[in-house]
Amino acid sequence: MAESIEPPRMTEPEVVPCIFVEGLAIEVRDEFIRVVGYIDLETVGYEVVPERRIVVRASMPTNVARALIRDLRKAVARGGN
Repeated sequence: MAESIEPPRMTEPEVVPCIFVEGLAIEVRDEFIRVVGYIDLETVGYEVVPERRIVVRASMPTNVARALIRDLRKAVARGGN
């Protein structure tokens, strides 16, 4: 019988901020995917100039992006927190 291999534990030696985004832009490259998170800024004054401010970027290999999609589907289907 094959032994199950535990993934390495996650550590956080330095506090990493949790950044809220209102939308994502996806860039597909040959070997990796880049995800750019943004927030929509409200306009001020008479001229309406919408702006999407980039607040976070993350790049990952395509196989990690596929695993992310799979895990998100499962998590959303379960509901809850």
